[in-house]
Amino acid sequence: MTDKLPPSVTAYYSAAAAHDFKALAHCFAVDGVVRDEGAVRTGRAAIATWAANAYAQYKHETEVLGSREQDGVHVVSVRVSGQFPGSPVQLTQRFALAGDEIRSLEIG
Repeated sequence: MTDKLPPSVTAYYSAAAAHDFKALAHCFAVDGVVRDEGAVRTGRAAIATWAANAYAQYKHETEVLGSREQDGVHVVSVRVSGQFPGSPVQLTQRFALAGDEIRSLEIG
């Protein structure tokens, strides 16, 4: 289902599936932002650390269920399964882009 997504978002999901957190972070603008679990991470180093720590804690995998564009934001529905209570869960991930890079990702 990622064939309809922008290349940077498709690369984000590919890097996440490969557990390549440095490549995942490089899908973002240098000052890109991730908002997840009530915290904000800014910059590629912080994003790589966030992704690596989340995987180490939850051993999660993400399946894209669908996507749409709304007001310039790519809204992606995903199923996340892993080692956490209530697994699997369905989440919405909102990607805002700056050119070919991800400017921000909000997970909710």
